[in-house]
Amino acid sequence: MRYVAASLVVGKYGWLFMKLFKEYRSNTAGNMAVTFAIGTTMLLTGIGAAVDYSIISKKKTEYQSIADAAVLAAARSGLGKKKDKDDFGDNLQKIARKVAKANNHTGDKLKVKLKINKKTGIIRVTVSSKRKTFIMGLFGKSKVDISAVADAPLSISDPANIVLVLDTTFSMSGQKMDTLKKASKKLVSTLSEYDNENLRMGVVPFAQYVNVGMNNRNAPWIYDTQDYKVQTGTNCYYPVIGQTNCRTETYGPTPPSPPGTCYNDGVAYSCGGSSGSPGGSYEACDNIYANTQTCEPVYKTYKWYGCVGSRQTPWHERVKYKGVKIPGLYNTGCGASLQPLTNNLSLVSSKIDELNPQGETYMPAGIMWGWRLLDRGQPFNEANAKYKNNTRSVMILMTDGFNTKSKNYGTPKEKWHNDSNRADADKLTATLCKKIKNKKIDVYTIAFAVSDMNAKKIIKNCASNPSYYFDAKDSAGLEQAFEDIGQSLLKLRLTH
Repeated sequence: MRYVAASLVVGKYGWLFMKLFKEYRSNTAGNMAVTFAIGTTMLLTGIGAAVDYSIISKKKTEYQSIADAAVLAAARSGLGKKKDKDDFGDNLQKIARKVAKANNHTGDKLKVKLKINKKTGIIRVTVSSKRKTFIMGLFGKSKVDISAVADAPLSISDPANIVLVLDTTFSMSGQKMDTLKKASKKLVSTLSEYDNENLRMGVVPFAQYVNVGMNNRNAPWIYDTQDYKVQTGTNCYYPVIGQTNCRTETYGPTPPSPPGTCYNDGVAYSCGGSSGSPGGSYEACDNIYANTQTCEPVYKTYKWYGCVGSRQTPWHERVKYKGVKIPGLYNTGCGASLQPLTNNLSLVSSKIDELNPQGETYMPAGIMWGWRLLDRGQPFNEANAKYKNNTRSVMILMTDGFNTKSKNYGTPKEKWHNDSNRADADKLTATLCKKIKNKKIDVYTIAFAVSDMNAKKIIKNCASNPSYYFDAKDSAGLEQAFEDIGQSLLKLRLTH
């Protein structure tokens, strides 16, 4: 076969060979014979190398396709779950060989070798074979080694930090909150099927404020968290020491009053009004008072329930602690506390169960604390873990509306979010999203039953790319969005 190939090659370049041959026949000098012999040898060697190189290149391309298919099949196999943990490396090797065999249409006998890098969780598949040469075999190079290498991250080992930033405002009441819990817990369940110690998740429920947890009362990065009371005056009164002239009093009916309209988180609801009263009776007495007053101090109590506000400008746009403490908010409620990054995904599911709707919308609060969970420094440093330089950071932001509250400006009220300047809140939302994406954090966003077009635009622009934005028009759409995000997070890519 190799001689047939050689004849074909010589035929293609025959004009050059014939030229040398004619000069050789017409010139009887010895030096021409030597020149002809050397030139012919070099020519055939070069032609042979070119032909064999072309064949080798084609084979290498075919081997690369086989290696790619084998490594992805092994990585996607799902091996590595707790029940598969024993000898799963050998099982991955079997999968790679099986897929390589199924995709081998070359007719070559291939050697397939799989290795796992225990430090990075990367699978490497090498496909190789020894190939006989055609023309080069005439000159002593009878065989060449051909190989292709493909790498892919093992899905159970690919390090990732994922934070769910979830809108828990009043407008999420009822079915919407039930769907959010169901959809987000399904995402956690999908990821928890894999025994991956390098996967961490966290949750940031947000409304007007964020709850960082009562356990951080004494943390060095926060202030205004110690409960106290202040005397604001004195209340003096004459105590009642008896009663006389007790009797039955009556009162007449009162007409009903129509309810008014109130708003919470942009949602209108009926408030005030009364159903009226048919009238009735009660017992009344004349009090007998002591001659001496009793005086008691009046206190105002300040209690901290875990809620935090914003630092002063420009620190409200910065994730780093750097000694600038974050203000706690007294006498303010803000729902369930956040869950820092953890590889115990059952804690994440439990936290989702705690979500309850209340308050109004201020997206910068949730976005900032989601960013802080993914940051490696204080206030939370759980992201500063194993494989930190090779860890993918992901934020999933879900909201069902637009900003109804904004940050206050000017000391001492700057830490609060009591203003209603939507334009300022929207601008800050866009600024924080841009900064987060500049930090190489992948941002997925979900607009859940949002009808406001400006809000949709902000949510969409916050996503890392258009395919990371989901317009969930109803409950089914929200469940599908979380499912699609889960599949995207598990999607593997070749790294070699």
